[in-house]
Amino acid sequence: MGRDGAISRGPEADTRRRRRRRACGRVERPKRAAGARANASQLTRERILACAGRLLAEQGFERASLRMIAKASGITAGAVYKHFESKADLLFEVVKRAVRAIPLFAQGGDGPADATALPHLAAAYTGPDLKMLRQLSIEVHLASTIDGKVNRLLLRSDELAIRRIGELVARAQRAGRLDPRLRPDFVARAFSVFIMGLTHMETLLPRQVGDPAWREFVRDRVARLIGEL
Repeated sequence: MGRDGAISRGPEADTRRRRRRRACGRVERPKRAAGARANASQLTRERILACAGRLLAEQGFERASLRMIAKASGITAGAVYKHFESKADLLFEVVKRAVRAIPLFAQGGDGPADATALPHLAAAYTGPDLKMLRQLSIEVHLASTIDGKVNRLLLRSDELAIRRIGELVARAQRAGRLDPRLRPDFVARAFSVFIMGLTHMETLLPRQVGDPAWREFVRDRVARLIGEL
């Protein structure tokens, strides 16, 4: 067994491991850390997230075991626990990683900096490039019905997101950019429900995925929903 829990069983095993890593997608190397060990640990974490994202989206929360994720990552199952306490924690980190990949989140942070970006965020959810995020979002809600920790994490995450969006809406209302007659908390909850509906596009509206006219329609509807003036 190699450093950071990596499995090492000769050249053939190394070749198979490299193939599995490539199947998970390209993992960006982090900036130079304090030492090689920290750098290797961060690379391993990113590889786990990449492989977990693919497997959780394809297999679902129940079928995608930590052992399966570890094998795809080229490490031992025990090594996964060095980075994540449970599969529930891993699932939420995978979703966060997918959300941060949205262009509106490119500068970092946990959400848009202004409420007027919400229509564009909703429109982005209709694109084919966010298919994995839509699938993962559905998995989170399905898993919350069978896993207590996922349920607790989901409720806490939704509460924080709605509070954050409500604050952005209230700020934009005070600035005269959104209709002040609307309750910010209601707007935030309605937006959350709207986004959840879009996550089911592969099943309910497959022809609308990537449709420019649908994308613009969604953007316009959400602009009205939040009270854009």
